[in-house]
Amino acid sequence: MSKRVSGTLVGVLTVVTIGVAGFGCKRVPEGEPDTSQAESRLRKQTEHKQRKANLALQFADDFSQEYGPPDHFDLKRWTLLEKGQARTEGGYWLLEILPEPPPGPGEIFFGGLATTERYLNPGLTGTNGVEITLADFTYEGDYPEKPENPGGLMLIHAWSLTIGSWQGLVGGQPNKEKDRGVQLHFDLLPPDGLFLYLVRGLVPADFDKYPRDGFGGPEAKDMSERELRVLHEEAINSGRPFVTVPCLSLATRVYRTEQEINEILGRSRRYGLYLTDDANTVYWTLDGEVMDSIDITGYFSSNPESVREGAFLTVMGVGGFQRNTWRMDDLEIYTSP
Repeated sequence: MSKRVSGTLVGVLTVVTIGVAGFGCKRVPEGEPDTSQAESRLRKQTEHKQRKANLALQFADDFSQEYGPPDHFDLKRWTLLEKGQARTEGGYWLLEILPEPPPGPGEIFFGGLATTERYLNPGLTGTNGVEITLADFTYEGDYPEKPENPGGLMLIHAWSLTIGSWQGLVGGQPNKEKDRGVQLHFDLLPPDGLFLYLVRGLVPADFDKYPRDGFGGPEAKDMSERELRVLHEEAINSGRPFVTVPCLSLATRVYRTEQEINEILGRSRRYGLYLTDDANTVYWTLDGEVMDSIDITGYFSSNPESVREGAFLTVMGVGGFQRNTWRMDDLEIYTSP
């Protein structure tokens, strides 16, 4: 079977991680007035527009050029990661993960591409940002459930943008003590919903400074998947950053209903991930609107050597079907001149 992430797919709801705007339930501190939130959003939106107007375009790809075999893609500017495959078709970038048949019960696969060069500013000075349009996700084949977990969570797909000192996902950095990176990602996980996260890598001090959900802790080996998810959602509901190995979750948005999920994934949307104030603030955008903005002062400066020569962009997908395809367009990387 072949399905598109819109009506039919989200009717079966599964869990996915990524950032989203406007809709869904954003956890905020109790008692904070709505007027304050509106004023803050307007201020951040105005600042973003003014800031972006002064940025220089460092890298762009509209994926309009088609390439022949054997690569079918521009592998001079892009580096394939994990099981990722890529091609251009009809003016779009098709990122695909095609595991060997048949996929194992509940098994998931990673694949993506990273910029071959560090296009973000040396030291991440000033402002650095990336934007890309995710048009849709399609899949073919059934998703075999884990025999020990019938009817449990099922990852339909996940997708992410990462700005980092390495090529890959947060959690997959070669040197977990020295590498630094931020990531916007979503997980579509029925029956729980769509989860959009803004995260950064972990540093040792985080385990003493922030609360932790059950993932990655010594108790995890004795807990079921559902028990771990309960702890995870309790941490989300707190409205505060929390450690969820392998990352620090800075902000999370949750979308439960089919209507909410379709509003995010059922049509073409443009995602942005920005670092400003010399990488002391991270925020993400949806169709040009600022969604969540977080102060991360001290994170990159705790090891400035990691981004001394700049940073890479990684675009990654995660899927569990026989064919997983993300269709994307108009990638742009901006920096302060």
